Amino acid sequence: MKKLVLICLCVLSVVQFSFGQLSFSHSLGGAYYATSITGAPGIMYSPRLNFMELSDETTVSIGTHLGLGVVFNSRDGGSNSYVLDLPIVAEINFGLAANQDTRSSFGGFVGLGYGFNRIGADSTFGSDFNEGSGVLFNGGLRAIIKERPLGLRVSYMLNSDEEFEDVISVGLFYIFGGF
Repeated sequence: MKKLVLICLCVLSVVQFSFGQLSFSHSLGGAYYATSITGAPGIMYSPRLNFMELSDETTVSIGTHLGLGVVFNSRDGGSNSYVLDLPIVAEINFGLAANQDTRSSFGGFVGLGYGFNRIGADSTFGSDFNEGSGVLFNGGLRAIIKERPLGLRVSYMLNSDEEFEDVISVGLFYIFGGF
């Protein structure tokens, strides 16, 4: 019983320590999602919850880089389809935009997570699409460019479905907040 009480107290103190550092950040931009068989542009929205502050300019967060877009099929009889990219990632953020108090003009992030992706178009003459899920690696840079907080993100998803291809994406985004 004493061990259980001690474990509960330790868990509660860690939770209290972590929640005392909670902060929200988000960004919006465009991205391109590609495989060896198809590719598509999309809009990327990236909300994240910083739950641990390692230093004044370094945080650990959990979030997503949700991508939605339209795939244009120019073949006769073609129809438009969509791209959906939903990664869930844990990231280490440093420098610019790591948290609201950061004063750096340059920074970045690296992360690891799990992603779900569907990209492609269906038509009366067949379909060109890729879908699946798998481990995702991502990273990027953030900088003040012409007095605007901007970022660049690159990700690679190892598709666990052997019938489909791995997915790479590149995005450019605007960071919301007073940086």
